[in-house]
Amino acid sequence: MGAGHVQVASELSRRLRARGPEAEVLDMISAAGPAGARLQRTYRFLLKRTPWLYDAAMRFWARVPRPLEALTAAGSHSFENALRAAVARVRPDVIVSTYDLASQALGRLVGRGEIGAPIVTLVVDPGAHPYWVSRHVARHLVLTSLTGEQLRAYGAQGVAVVRPVLRPDFDRPPGRDAARARLGLPAGARIALVTAGSWAVGGVESTVRQLADDRDLLVLALCGHDEQLRARLSGIERVRPVPWTPDAPTYLAAADVVIDNAGGLTCWEALAARTPVLLFRPLAGHGRFNAATLDVAGLARWVQRDDELIPAVAEAARRRGRLPDPNAPDAVDLILASARRASTMVS
Repeated sequence: MGAGHVQVASELSRRLRARGPEAEVLDMISAAGPAGARLQRTYRFLLKRTPWLYDAAMRFWARVPRPLEALTAAGSHSFENALRAAVARVRPDVIVSTYDLASQALGRLVGRGEIGAPIVTLVVDPGAHPYWVSRHVARHLVLTSLTGEQLRAYGAQGVAVVRPVLRPDFDRPPGRDAARARLGLPAGARIALVTAGSWAVGGVESTVRQLADDRDLLVLALCGHDEQLRARLSGIERVRPVPWTPDAPTYLAAADVVIDNAGGLTCWEALAARTPVLLFRPLAGHGRFNAATLDVAGLARWVQRDDELIPAVAEAARRRGRLPDPNAPDAVDLILASARRASTMVS
């Protein structure tokens, strides 16, 4: 349902293998076949065409969780079958979910006694929402203490704060001058980077055009896989549209400020590169929950008015970003602890 969930799962798998255990990644959406494809199309349609409906549904779910949890459960047979088959084949000591609906489906399988391994959910969204919570999940790993407090109120078990799971590139991102030299960007320019994930959904084009009104600003626009968006932006003065690139650390480090609309993985990557983040026109539903939490936690600013954007960019460019708690434990340590505890209980 987006590159962020899979990227986090892949990095967790790499870290686990480096520590000794075998690890396998399952993309639940792909494994569910046609049902997964339909869910992905529906989600993309809601975000692009009827964001107000998606936002209303997520807010209703947050207030009254049971009806929408029952609705998603009724249509989850293909997803549960795929997960059940994978667990039977791999016979894992611990199962880690980086996707909310996977956590819901796994929790139901545990509740019916069809899975015996402990479930750990790594909540990749800072914005707390009950769709991340299942009472049959043993541990919920979160990225901010505020997220943890809110998820506990929804009934989450075993809540613990961990460091964001980022690729090794972000352990030592390049400095700003080095990053700009690598990308051929002017060393003394004020640079804003606009990002909207692999799908480039949300009001990316209007955000870029608004920023282009600042004649002292160079705008880099990460267009994901949307070639039409890149073509539309290519003729705007002081705007450089960028196609999908694996070199995100360099672009994030080169910018004075990142403008994001999701508050997900890219936000944590920017903060790891010490680049401040502004949330502007966040995506419906989870994007707005994320923006609110990051703003309250002081990790990023949610710019809620159009006329505040350019002044906010100028202000943010004068400071540096920061991750919430560099001393928080590594998620892998708590995942392995969950597996060992389960083994001890069985023996």
